Amino acid sequence: MRRRVAALIFALCFVVPASAGAHLATFGSWRVTRDYLGKLFPGANHFLVKKHQFDDKQVARIEKKLGFDLYPEDRTPTFYVAVAKKGGKKKFLGVAMFVDPRVKPKILDGAALRLEVGVAVDARGHIARMRVFDYRGDLALTKPKFLDQFHGMSLDDEFDLKKNDHLHAVSGEEKESQLVADAGREALYLMKISLGRH
Repeated sequence: MRRRVAALIFALCFVVPASAGAHLATFGSWRVTRDYLGKLFPGANHFLVKKHQFDDKQVARIEKKLGFDLYPEDRTPTFYVAVAKKGGKKKFLGVAMFVDPRVKPKILDGAALRLEVGVAVDARGHIARMRVFDYRGDLALTKPKFLDQFHGMSLDDEFDLKKNDHLHAVSGEEKESQLVADAGREALYLMKISLGRH
């Protein structure tokens, strides 16, 4: 496990810097991003911001696995390495990223409906926590009752809500519920590819 954690930190610290993506969610300021990161990793008091550059082979592999084409900006995801510092010691907690799932524009009260999903992944490669930010639809989609279903899931699990009897969509928000699940799967896979474990 220590070797895996070390590999993760090494891979994320020595990557090619690039601009932020359009499909991978970004926020207007570090203050907002830091606040959201605190909701994903409450025990963290420090975050390392690392970017990765996917090469053409990795992009092809990702697109085949996820079933859709990446935007050009999505080749350069941003990862946030969560660290707890205490008494001069550092403890690696995991990695977070923000995904803005593809969805046909939906208008609510005269404004486009946004769906931004934060995904925290622990050192074992399992989802530690998921949160939905800035969503103005049915707020049940943002509550622990729905989101905590994904806790502990990995790429070995089924993220299709229609195929996994343990996952339940929010009534009336079935498409959005699946998009949240897809965001969790996407984050896990992008992290896996970035580590070269494929």
